[in-house]
Amino acid sequence: MNTLFEKFLYEQCRFLEGKKVIVAFSGGKDSVSLLYFLANNKCLLKISDIVACHINHQLRKNSDRDEKFALGFCKKLGLKIYVFKIDVYEYAKKYNLSIEDAARNLRYNRLNELLENLGFDYILTAHHRDDLIENFFIRVFRGTPLYNLGGFNLESSNVKRPMLDIDRNLIDEFVNYYKLDFMVDESNYDDRFLRNWVRNKLMSEIANYNKGFFKNIIRLIDESKELKSFLDSKINVHILENFDDFKFFLLDDFLKLTDYEKKYFLMSLLNKYFKVEKRHINSIIDIFNYKESKRVILPLGFVFEKSYKYCYLYKKYYLKNFEIIKDSRTFKVQIPHLNKCVVFKRGLKNKSLLIRNRRKGDRFLGKKLKDIFIDKKIDLVIRDTSVLVEENGNILWVENISKNDDIEIKYIKGGEND
Repeated sequence: MNTLFEKFLYEQCRFLEGKKVIVAFSGGKDSVSLLYFLANNKCLLKISDIVACHINHQLRKNSDRDEKFALGFCKKLGLKIYVFKIDVYEYAKKYNLSIEDAARNLRYNRLNELLENLGFDYILTAHHRDDLIENFFIRVFRGTPLYNLGGFNLESSNVKRPMLDIDRNLIDEFVNYYKLDFMVDESNYDDRFLRNWVRNKLMSEIANYNKGFFKNIIRLIDESKELKSFLDSKINVHILENFDDFKFFLLDDFLKLTDYEKKYFLMSLLNKYFKVEKRHINSIIDIFNYKESKRVILPLGFVFEKSYKYCYLYKKYYLKNFEIIKDSRTFKVQIPHLNKCVVFKRGLKNKSLLIRNRRKGDRFLGKKLKDIFIDKKIDLVIRDTSVLVEENGNILWVENISKNDDIEIKYIKGGEND
């Protein structure tokens, strides 16, 4: 090995022995360095398989140029590459996100989908030490809590960043030594964006004044991670889940936490799905001042709900109205967005019935259905997702209230994804 970059990165990549990996490949200097190193040391590291994945964000005039470069670079290395085009503007508009956040969410969505489809072990990104420090400053300026000053958004056990202990100077040395071509994103020089200003102005000023300050920042990042680990060990709230987009936990367990622990717990829970801001946490904390059930609408179509017994985090599509007609020839009715299948037996098997969710004014057994749910202290989201069976305008059966051996609810894998 001819450079310090290679020697450091080799030690950081030894855990990849026998693994199949996807390298997130933009075509920039950092990802070129990572992919080139891995391709040329695949046998030495005993990596089972390597593929690249290029995401064309279609945000710049040169995005197709970068895609073409990525294809050519991988062809020279003899590596398979997967290319995806994403519509960042449409996604940002739909979920009211910044372009940067929308691009990040879509990028990791595609990478994780590819990881699952291929059955590979890890996604590797080329984030390095300077990226980590830049990210620290950005979080400080945006008022991020102390326990969240280290790492990156949308953390996942499937995403590994083997270059985090390597600074930009070693990458430059490696690229120059092997005379590697790479693409330059001209937008990185636009200091109107916070990240670019931190990189192009603040980082260079600190380096010129005293490079030793960077070591102190890394120490603060490590202390932030230690605080996070400490809070994880203190918090005893068990998260349950029906599906990945439907999770819940006991209200009483949450209420036992200190105010600081509550905010940390919520931040950790939500951060798996979107970039969390203080206003999201504060809006959730506020609903615990009310006795009745309350909901908060969050980014990416998520809903947080406090109810009688549990607190819930789920996608908004679980709440949509539905009506499905069961004819006499059918004995199974699927409700995909609820992951449910209603199975009818014996006397109801050959009947024509209406399957739906509850409506305002519904009555059952001579009482308002809403009052029955409340009397039984059934949580709000469970009421709104309970299945009703109706015949000729009369409600025969209500999930979570009725008992009828001729009706069975089965959960099915799948559901509806945005």
